[in-house]
Amino acid sequence: MSEIVTIPALPLDELLRPSLIEGAGNTTSKVYRLLRQLIVEVRLLPGRALPEKEVAAILNVSKTPVREAIIRLSEEGLIKVVPQGGTFVATIEVQRYIEACFIRFRLEAGAAAEAAKRHTFEDLGRLELCLNQQIAAVESEDYTNFFELDESFHKAIFAAARLSGVWTFVNQAKGEIDRMRHLKMVFGVRRTAEVIEEHRAIVDAIREASPDAAVAAMSRHLGSLESKITELSRDPKLWSYIESINATTTEKRRPRRNLT
Repeated sequence: MSEIVTIPALPLDELLRPSLIEGAGNTTSKVYRLLRQLIVEVRLLPGRALPEKEVAAILNVSKTPVREAIIRLSEEGLIKVVPQGGTFVATIEVQRYIEACFIRFRLEAGAAAEAAKRHTFEDLGRLELCLNQQIAAVESEDYTNFFELDESFHKAIFAAARLSGVWTFVNQAKGEIDRMRHLKMVFGVRRTAEVIEEHRAIVDAIREASPDAAVAAMSRHLGSLESKITELSRDPKLWSYIESINATTTEKRRPRRNLT
């Protein structure tokens, strides 16, 4: 049996700080972005309780924006609200992960084709810059920055396709993908060299204005549903962690009995 790897659960007041939601924008959006970031980066662990009142007190905001942010995150499947049971970070569900992959595969392949037809020199420059920054991040072993640059790269493809609004939808739908990617980093599962090579092929296809080649390059990069399942099965420690989280949070999610 493989050893189960655990990730430490930090106190909420170490993860949630008022300084993290300073700046422009409405409070609900800022609270939403902060909670979402912490969830997908697996710093707010699956099964973690998120008491609305406590979150509001730590961030020094009213309960209304926290409640609205939680509703948005529950709609994305990242938070589970149990009537009379509390609010929890959702467990990592493989089925939801596969469904998110399906959405991403279809829309990103289409965006790559459109980018090949509609890109400008400025778009190519942004893609090349992002690619070079990814190479530098790998050389410095800055994998957190590499992840962020990967997001920027894919976002830039939708911009080159003149479909920036679609990226917003994809980004909301792929929360489970992002959690799985961060978990892989925690467990040392990395394929940075392959990613850079695949990104290069996508940029080359877009530069050549070849929609078919762009779709093929994007499909090779993202893989297939079958390949994602196979990829997960190759790391038993990752599976063990997911299974242990699902098992330990089942009890937490049960509604409280009214004893009065």
